[in-house]
Amino acid sequence: MLFAHAGGRDIRGTIVKIEKDSVVVKRVDGVRETVRLASTTTYRVGDAEGTWADMRAGSRVVVHIAHDGKAIAVHLPARK
Repeated sequence: MLFAHAGGRDIRGTIVKIEKDSVVVKRVDGVRETVRLASTTTYRVGDAEGTWADMRAGSRVVVHIAHDGKAIAVHLPARK
């Protein structure tokens, strides 16, 4: 499922693989998509600020992507 966001788009899915400068997300439609991360990418865990280190394979995620294909923001669910 894709959503428009501030001139870019959003993807929702599950993190499959994490690299230093990218993340692979299995979208809800089953397609795997590699998203480039930028030094300006922000991270949220629930309502709190997060970091790159908060990403875990298997976690649900919403990624806001700019027109250049780089992630603007990565939103992860709150930890229990």
